[in-house]
Amino acid sequence: MAFRKLVGSYKDYNLSTHIIEDGYLAVDVDTGSLRIGDGVTPGGSAVAGGGSSSSLGDLTAIGSTLSAPSNADLTLTSSGENVVIEGIRVAGTTISTEDSSPGIEIAGNLIPSQNGVFQLGSESRRWQTAYLSAETLDIGGATISSDGTGTIEIAATGATLPTGSKVATNPISILGATGGTAARPVQNVKVFVSDGSTSFTDEQLLAKDGDLELEFNATVETIPVYTEAQQTFTLADGSALSDQVSDVTLFQF
Repeated sequence: MAFRKLVGSYKDYNLSTHIIEDGYLAVDVDTGSLRIGDGVTPGGSAVAGGGSSSSLGDLTAIGSTLSAPSNADLTLTSSGENVVIEGIRVAGTTISTEDSSPGIEIAGNLIPSQNGVFQLGSESRRWQTAYLSAETLDIGGATISSDGTGTIEIAATGATLPTGSKVATNPISILGATGGTAARPVQNVKVFVSDGSTSFTDEQLLAKDGDLELEFNATVETIPVYTEAQQTFTLADGSALSDQVSDVTLFQF
């Protein structure tokens, strides 16, 4: 049977006849047993065993340092499937604390090995709270920062807000969608058409998409956005609503 010295190169010796030097350790690669030599007894004496040692490589132990050669991995395996290193428990791909520490401290930057490939958390496993210092959240080149007083600043060429966004409780006015209203604040109003056979509550109507969507002034102006959007409105006297209104009114199209 062949064995491997813990200090030195792999040697294909027969343990039944080879004498291991006094104080040297060797691994029987056939049985995985650890043996120690006395300089007299062929094969030395077994001090541990079990399992295969084909992937151990030449191992060097000097003082408090345990190292493998540059072309081999150093593998630590526990019979309980957990490896504990100074209060850190490694179980498969899970790293946790062994003691009562609140978490694992990282003294340095946490940088992925590739750019734009890995995720921090997942859709089903999210971080609870992210505590960040000022000007440290960078999303695709746009930064979100706080000055410490609660004021948040977004540094970007433009920020797109979802429909229905508000400032406090007030809706944010939007600009029109046509060439005539693109620079004017408007309010989109849904119009529902019914034949009278079905009735809806306000909540049901608001949850539906309107049959039509019309642009109306978001502010009281002397020029109606409704007509600037090339939409017509017939007054009770049969005339069309004009682009110019002589008097400001409280209600306006």
